[in-house]
Amino acid sequence: MSAILADQEPFLPGQQPSPASDDEAIQAQVLQALSQSPREPACWMQLGRLLERRGELGEAVEAYLEASSLAPDDPQSRTALGHLFRYLSMPDEAIHWHGEALVRQPQELILRLNHLFVHPIIPRSAEQLIQLRQRCLEGLEELLAQQGALSYGIYAATAHTFPLIYHNCNDRIPLEGYGRLIQGLSRTLIGKDSAWQPASPSQGRTRKRIGFVSGYLSNHSNSLAFEGLIRHFDRSRFEVVVIHLHDSKRDGVQERINSHADQVVVLGNRLAPSLKQLRSLDLDLLYYTDIGMHFYATLLACARSAPVQISGWGIPQTTGLNSIDYYVSVALAEPQDADQHYSEQLVRLPGLPSCYLSSNLPRLEKDRDYFFLPSDSLLLGCLQSLRKLHPDFDAMLEQIAQRLPEAWFVMVEAKIPSYTQILLDRFQRQAPTFWQRLILLSHQNRSEYISLAGCMDLLLDPPYFSSGVTLYDTLHTGTPIVCVEGAFLRSRHSAAAYRLIGVEDPPVATDLEHYVELVVALAQDGPRRAALRNEIRARATAHLYDRLDGVEAFEAFALEAIACRKPCQNH
Repeated sequence: MSAILADQEPFLPGQQPSPASDDEAIQAQVLQALSQSPREPACWMQLGRLLERRGELGEAVEAYLEASSLAPDDPQSRTALGHLFRYLSMPDEAIHWHGEALVRQPQELILRLNHLFVHPIIPRSAEQLIQLRQRCLEGLEELLAQQGALSYGIYAATAHTFPLIYHNCNDRIPLEGYGRLIQGLSRTLIGKDSAWQPASPSQGRTRKRIGFVSGYLSNHSNSLAFEGLIRHFDRSRFEVVVIHLHDSKRDGVQERINSHADQVVVLGNRLAPSLKQLRSLDLDLLYYTDIGMHFYATLLACARSAPVQISGWGIPQTTGLNSIDYYVSVALAEPQDADQHYSEQLVRLPGLPSCYLSSNLPRLEKDRDYFFLPSDSLLLGCLQSLRKLHPDFDAMLEQIAQRLPEAWFVMVEAKIPSYTQILLDRFQRQAPTFWQRLILLSHQNRSEYISLAGCMDLLLDPPYFSSGVTLYDTLHTGTPIVCVEGAFLRSRHSAAAYRLIGVEDPPVATDLEHYVELVVALAQDGPRRAALRNEIRARATAHLYDRLDGVEAFEAFALEAIACRKPCQNH
């Protein structure tokens, strides 16, 4: 969860986690304050935020409830409860508490958006997903019609639009509407400094300055996605500035990425000073990697801090912001009608969107015995994040399980126990045969996860949202990934990778029925699986990693975009 941070709000969800020693000191201070003033709601709020940050979510709920009972007119504690229940994938409770906050400040934009954008992280059914989506879109239309009457206070926000990415819909129109609302908020928070001017003339500069803004260039998939690009820029033509948001996690991975940069900047947690800081960097092009996933990044991107601003595949859908000029994607993964999916100008580069470094691949050291898996059984792995498993997948898994009575299915539980339980309940109702033959493993670290993928006979990509970074992690094991090439970028990476590395007859389905047939046919054909595994492993090793053609194509695009200083017409 991220938040708008202002002078009067010193401690909100989304700030940089403190070391454990700092947490202990803060907890001691808060508990001492509570012992002296047990009916002070601000103390209970501080305690709730501390507990939430430490992952003690049930205790955090109790602290926020106490704060709300002591401050009946305060929207902040009710907003905190709404966000926390949303995070736990409990949408009814989230709507209730966001509604309680909204009653107290009915014209506040952020409270209205918090109340509207409540989607289940793990849907209990397709009907629930559709119902809450329709509620959101209808409410968004009403909100846009009332935009002139809204007020812009400082309240905790979250990445409102990110869950839409899992709905298998073209979200351009709602994201553009949301963008107009957030840009209004951004202008209000920035005030008189909203206009942008270049910090200094840069025409005579030898090297172009490229900035990457992210809250996740640490031990996160974003680092794996962008490290190769940041590292391999031609330094005779470009300077690379890595820009971390205020709540970025500081760890060894971040240190490594910083070592690739010509300059490293850490932004503060207040919007106007952060924009001033960005603009002072005198960048030629600014790449926002987190728009839609990090609310503060979205707010920053609403204003212009460089003559060219772009987004790309890290978030595989449009930003909806008219302040973002380009969406950088790849021709191999975009359907013919993809321009209709983006409010930005779509750029189709060759290759795949990531220069994935082979040095980031761990060794495959763990076998089935390590995971207590049966050594001689057919194992089908559904190893993607549980939030990618759309309810439509349930019927497909049930058909596969019924047709392959010898197969076992392997999944990895989520870090949040409620996600796993909601999904298991859904499977028990909607895919009972599959549920009976499901092996659920505890959460794995990255090295274990990749070894686990290598232990599978097949990997089952969910429809509508295929492998992203995990595609690079798992293809080098050779395990065939069965996928559906869908309508949107987010469902087409696996198929694009097979095309790039030249797999002759890849397991790529054209629709959901074809997917089931492919899985069953491959599961019943051991020699074909073995040959495909060997081909995928060899071709991925030779053609997928450390590719500089994508970096060179991005450099060419960047130079042209900077020269145009407006959307170019020949990409």
